[in-house]
Amino acid sequence: MGAVAMFAFLLLMGAVVKDMLDLLAEGHMTIPIFLRLIQLRFPDLLVYALPVGLLTGILLTMGRLSAQNEVTALRSAGVSIFRLSSSVIIFAILGAMVSLLVNFYYGPRAMASFRQEKEAIIQKNPLSFIQEKTFVRGFSGLVIYVGDKNGDELNDLWIWQLDDENRVKQFIRAESGEVRYNQDQNTLVLVPYRGSFEARDPESPEDFRKVRTALSFETTSLVLPLDEIFGKVTFQKKLKWMTFQELQGVESDALAEMSSSNPEIREAGEERYHKAKMAFHEKFAMGFSVISFAMIGVPLGIRSSRQETSANLFLAMGLALGYYIMMMSISWMDGLHQYRPDLLFWIPNFIYQGIGCWLFIRSDRGRKLKDGQAGLPTEKAKK
Repeated sequence: MGAVAMFAFLLLMGAVVKDMLDLLAEGHMTIPIFLRLIQLRFPDLLVYALPVGLLTGILLTMGRLSAQNEVTALRSAGVSIFRLSSSVIIFAILGAMVSLLVNFYYGPRAMASFRQEKEAIIQKNPLSFIQEKTFVRGFSGLVIYVGDKNGDELNDLWIWQLDDENRVKQFIRAESGEVRYNQDQNTLVLVPYRGSFEARDPESPEDFRKVRTALSFETTSLVLPLDEIFGKVTFQKKLKWMTFQELQGVESDALAEMSSSNPEIREAGEERYHKAKMAFHEKFAMGFSVISFAMIGVPLGIRSSRQETSANLFLAMGLALGYYIMMMSISWMDGLHQYRPDLLFWIPNFIYQGIGCWLFIRSDRGRKLKDGQAGLPTEKAKK
């Protein structure tokens, strides 16, 4: 449990620095709200901390027992490696059940509440999120820099509009400007004054030879919908936040669209269906990663026979990194539905569980052979 708590703390601190610390430092939220957001962020991170923490604890415990010959003593007393690890496997099964419950219920609900409360903070004082002498990156597809700010008046305003690959597609620089909040439409309106507008080529925005001539303007405006900028829970962007029932609903709606006579609707429905299946299987596979890590951790800890904390910690981090790299690589195949990437999410579990079973059998068989060889001279002596 200590290892799980350690990894949960590390992941939580990373999330705090990324999503909340700047808001707290700039006075946009109070301490109680900050603690509430940390509480809502925790379930989503527990899914990653639980398997890695359990693996670390297993390697530390089994490695120390093996290094101090405790495992040898137990094996000599007739305790098999399977019996020795039975309590660990039972604990891993309980951990997998907890992980699945968090993945399909508590995690999505907590993340939805987290985004809603963060959005409420933004809506309470949206103008304060544009700070002077700071590259503001909180807006999706947009980077804003302000040299000087006085209330809602801005000086030396820079605006970069980005495409889906975070490449600059449009650039605006103005001498001054102002920012307004439209409460009825829940939007921010940026109004630059006396500036220039530069557009990049949409096909190759990084090719400066194709940059269009900058156009001067006296005034213009840029409307920023907060619902889009800070993210509502929508299918296209936040599918992983959906609960079990919501994913089932998405699949049903997508199947209905797939039976449509309209080719565009049918194609969109097929795309939604495959993405929903990918999210569904990814959540399930991540839940069973607790068992996979436990199965490979027990025999590996016994065979390594290390009691050093740092060595076991690095070994656990390496195994976890390999697992998550495989999961991430499979998630990039969301457009290759013919290869069934939804089922490929189970490959890392099969690999780790297969290696774990092989190590279990080899460790137990090797011990039996040693016991047999050790008992052979005794039998001859009796004769």
